[in-house]
Amino acid sequence: MARSVLQNGIRSRGNPILSAPRQARREIFPIPCRFRKEGSLASFEMRHWALTRQRLSLLLIAIACGLWFGKSPARAAEKIRVAYPAVAPGLTPSWITAEAGIWRKYGLDVETILVSGGARAVPALISNSVQFLMGSDTGVTTARLQGLPVVRLGVTMNTLGSSLLTQHSIQSVRDLKGKTLGISRGRDASYIRLAKLLRDHGLNPNQDVKFLPIGGGEGGRLSALKAGVIQGTMLFPPLDLIASNDGLKVLEKFDVATPGGGINTTEALLKQNRAMVINFLKGYIEGIHYMAQHKDPSVKILQKYFQNSDRSAMGYLYDETTRRLEKDLHASQESIRFHLELAALDDPRAAKLGEKDFWDDSVVEEIRRSGFIEQLYKK
Repeated sequence: MARSVLQNGIRSRGNPILSAPRQARREIFPIPCRFRKEGSLASFEMRHWALTRQRLSLLLIAIACGLWFGKSPARAAEKIRVAYPAVAPGLTPSWITAEAGIWRKYGLDVETILVSGGARAVPALISNSVQFLMGSDTGVTTARLQGLPVVRLGVTMNTLGSSLLTQHSIQSVRDLKGKTLGISRGRDASYIRLAKLLRDHGLNPNQDVKFLPIGGGEGGRLSALKAGVIQGTMLFPPLDLIASNDGLKVLEKFDVATPGGGINTTEALLKQNRAMVINFLKGYIEGIHYMAQHKDPSVKILQKYFQNSDRSAMGYLYDETTRRLEKDLHASQESIRFHLELAALDDPRAAKLGEKDFWDDSVVEEIRRSGFIEQLYKK
């Protein structure tokens, strides 16, 4: 009876049984012959669903792995803050290393931060507001003499080029007698060079000239020289070229052995995370290599940081800087001695310090012995 009804219903157009939900039809219709064994349809569907779930799971795992490995370098990069006290030639490789993304190859996400002056930069390092300090060489030595836990790891350069710029009426160094010379606030390397130059030409720096401290860095001294407030001052590249192009006179141009762009950190960081310090220095060493090999992109970065679009001036700065770069960050004895003599003007204890007191070369030596630098320069 039921079979007859079903057969008649199947033949009837619009039969309500056929319009019923699929599950209801399964309860009414007999299972087709190939699925008539008990549970065979359910078993088939369960196996099919299990296989589908397995395939979906594998797909999701593959996608997740792809996302993880694709982003893991950025996630794993350790955030590092690096302070620099001024926009100066000895600090140029740090900006180029950061801008070129070289530190990321060593698992570090480095941010360079201008913290004007050593008086602010050294406390920022000690407080761990920054993990490294580039430059501020005199400030770091003074901090060490005061017993503060800072350590110098290496230097960027062992010589700094500079020029004595004057008004055109000055024909020789001896013509500076009785004149006013601009210096920075505090006795820095440029002051020492200028005082030595005066002594070498028979003038007494304490009696024959007047030193006028001027704020605003080199730019402030250049403006004072243009305005006639001072008759001479020491300038570094590229401002010496810019001043010459503006009609001022380059009276003397010379190099002085002194460390530039010192790389500094704290004793605690070196002890607790030496591996990170090694990677930081490796990245910086590679950045110096990159800078020496890639003039055009390096000059563009210098234009950005010096806020100067004059390509000739920035090209001059690049040339003056790259020929002085220390590929292994090693400080020379001559530059160390000059630096300590400079520091001794403010703290006589500095004159008693030696090379080992000046810096901890263990990290640089470890990198050198590993063959890293040799392999880098073979590429």
